[in-house]
Amino acid sequence: MLWICVLSYPSMVAFQLVAARIAALTGNGLTVNMRKHYSRVLFYIAVARFLIANIFNIAADIVAMGIAAQLLWRGSIPIFAALFGLASVTLQWFIPYVRYAQVLKWLTLTLFAYVGVAVAVDMPWETIGIKSLMPRITWSEHYFTVLLAVLGTTISPYLLFSQADQQVEEKRPQVVSENKDFCKRGRQSIVMRRNTMIRTALSNGVGFFVMAAAAATLHLNGNGLNNARDAARVIEPAMGGYAPIVLALAFIGTAFLALPPLAGSAAHAAVSAVDQQNDAHQDDGHRNRRIALALLAVMALGVSIGVTLTIMRVEPIQILYWGAVVNGSTAMPIMVLLVMLSTKRSAVGDLSAHWLLRALCWLATVCAGAALVARFACNWFP
Repeated sequence: MLWICVLSYPSMVAFQLVAARIAALTGNGLTVNMRKHYSRVLFYIAVARFLIANIFNIAADIVAMGIAAQLLWRGSIPIFAALFGLASVTLQWFIPYVRYAQVLKWLTLTLFAYVGVAVAVDMPWETIGIKSLMPRITWSEHYFTVLLAVLGTTISPYLLFSQADQQVEEKRPQVVSENKDFCKRGRQSIVMRRNTMIRTALSNGVGFFVMAAAAATLHLNGNGLNNARDAARVIEPAMGGYAPIVLALAFIGTAFLALPPLAGSAAHAAVSAVDQQNDAHQDDGHRNRRIALALLAVMALGVSIGVTLTIMRVEPIQILYWGAVVNGSTAMPIMVLLVMLSTKRSAVGDLSAHWLLRALCWLATVCAGAALVARFACNWFP
């Protein structure tokens, strides 16, 4: 699966650039733009998919924090999951995301423990290099399910929606002046492209080393990833006895950072779905209150599902895995609508003529659709 992290990089950058350009040019998020440019049926299908996948991913992140707390302090995963869910809601309600993300983002440095494993363990780099560039497809349901799970953690629609919404929030007070200053917009576009490429490279790079480290430690010995202790063993060559603590901090940091974009993008989608008025004539305060209430509802539902699954003694690692599968399996409708939106000059301006970005977006969409079809086809044509 290492090839996914390498070969998906151009398409991930293309999708994020399209999403950011749409938001910057129109002053609206992706949900508002999709409502304006597509039929109500297509829009509602996309919103329904988005809500289901995001709520299940919120549940998975809540479970991840419950696992992390058990690694640190022992005790009940359901109780820890509920407490962390309440803590996340409190942070989102009272503290701007940008402010506390500046602190919590440092916890994600623990993910570089997987890079340390690559240094501590003798890895077959020649084989890794070949496998990273030459996909090997196995015709089996298990293979395509894992493929969808990896796609669900790389090309995640909620990241595109949250990036667009954040772009709107940052630019809205300056839209008029910026539209009059071509040079300033050009510089901002360059910065946006550079930041997108760097962030995506870091994200894919970490994913690459996570899988390589697991292959060189856990799976090399014929062991599977069944629980959090197994996951901690992957980074033991680099972290030693501190591996459970480092893994717990990684779970907590990444979950706290992911929950606001998950809940926020779902809340924006839900409000846009029921709002039939032109956004330009709405009272921003009223709309923001509706979004805030929708965010609370989404978080409450996600936390409830996560806690319920742990009470039912569903293996937490399996919850995380199937959360990624759901995300990857349901991404295609959003990807199709977004890539079609990128062809509309009214939404993306001059970018509509950028054939390379569209081609990269279509390539990822077709591959995700092919993986989904193949997964079910394996049952009919084993």
